[in-house]
Amino acid sequence: MANRDNEQGIPEPVSPELYTREYFTTDCEGHHLFLEGTAEIPERIQEALEAAGDLAGKWVLDLGCGRGELTCEAAARGAHAVGIDYSQAALELAQALLDTLDPEPRDRVEFVASDAKGLPFPDGSFDVVFMVDVYEHLHPHEIESTLAEIKRVLRPRGKLIVHTGPNTWFYRYGYPLVRETARLLLRRELPEDLRGQYDDIMHVNEQSPLSLRHGLRQAGFKAAVRPRSFFVGMNPNRWERAVMRILFTRPAAYIFCTSLMAEARPEEGGREAQLRVNRVLRMMAPPRGSRVLLLGESEGMLAHRLSHLAEVDVTWMEPGKESAAGQAASPHQGGYTRKQGDLYALPFADSHFDAAAAQFTLEYLESPERAIAEWSRVIKEGGLLVLVVHNGLFKGWEQRPGPRPLNSFTPGVLVRLVEDAGLIVEETSTLIPDLRFPALYRGDLDFSLTLERLPFLSKKGSLLFLRARKEGGR
Repeated sequence: MANRDNEQGIPEPVSPELYTREYFTTDCEGHHLFLEGTAEIPERIQEALEAAGDLAGKWVLDLGCGRGELTCEAAARGAHAVGIDYSQAALELAQALLDTLDPEPRDRVEFVASDAKGLPFPDGSFDVVFMVDVYEHLHPHEIESTLAEIKRVLRPRGKLIVHTGPNTWFYRYGYPLVRETARLLLRRELPEDLRGQYDDIMHVNEQSPLSLRHGLRQAGFKAAVRPRSFFVGMNPNRWERAVMRILFTRPAAYIFCTSLMAEARPEEGGREAQLRVNRVLRMMAPPRGSRVLLLGESEGMLAHRLSHLAEVDVTWMEPGKESAAGQAASPHQGGYTRKQGDLYALPFADSHFDAAAAQFTLEYLESPERAIAEWSRVIKEGGLLVLVVHNGLFKGWEQRPGPRPLNSFTPGVLVRLVEDAGLIVEETSTLIPDLRFPALYRGDLDFSLTLERLPFLSKKGSLLFLRARKEGGR
């Protein structure tokens, strides 16, 4: 069955009817392990899970879950795991595998029938998204929509893990060289074509190392792509294995490895306000169930972004006289609670919040020391405080000059102030280096993210960020 184009000339998706029980149990890689009922999982899935790091307590999305091995293994490693697929046969096999799990990890798994181009989850739902052997099954226009959805449902500092095969450079350059070498030196004829019976129909978007990296970057991800090969279905002797190890080492691996693995994170970009808010979100990275306090969040962009993350309770506290409406803490239509009150005497119990953030607030207070001590009081042990102030070392022009601050902070001064309050400083950074022309340019400033890593500019950006943790936990 060939893939067809619609009336607009856009290729139709590969039909879910092609992804049958027979496909998943006779051709799809790892089917032998699945049918044997062994606890062993395919090597590519094992490596994808290892690339994700510690999954305990994380929320994981397995996009195109197939038989469900990755979803179930993620739950066994402590994650809350959701697997989606648009193939009914896949979901039936995945559910059968789920039924074999112990009750504790089984309760943290859900399988959902869904199309990857329209995920039925709120913004910021997942810490890790896996896309294992799915990329090559989606047309370029489908990949564009899918990656946009993945970026939407990832939490701050979230990670996307991609595995795709085959590597087109292997078929175009690597395998012809291997085949000809085997014929001339070993007098051994290798198959002319290694492709499976389903590849021509289902593989509508195979990738090279460069095209995969380019596609992820175009979608707004910062990606590292590695060539990978596994000894699936092969029994090489030790000499053949030694040769393979050499060929599978970069740079030769880019043409001799059969598949590709990518680790990607959403990339910062946009104008100054977007870059600033994105960085605060990354530094806070509140998990599900968090309570977050915003202090002096005058513009509302950070409150809006945080309130759209799944299961994050946001309170926006502005300085001013507390009103009856403020005491009632009525929810704002944006999904957060807005109050007014004294920033030196917050109307909250000790250790009430998991994190607090203040943007351009500390520099306009008469007593920054008192303020930080009070903000620390309402943060739980192990909780975070994120501060954003104008950098006293910045010598350029501001895009939007504001009122003159009461206090000026350099990186060293701000660190000492926070440490004197008993907090542990974990990270400082600046944003927008002293380029001497930001007032003349209002476009995307992501190019500055590279420049600010240079030693001369690393402490001279116009904005100063600090993340500190309250002692007592992590």
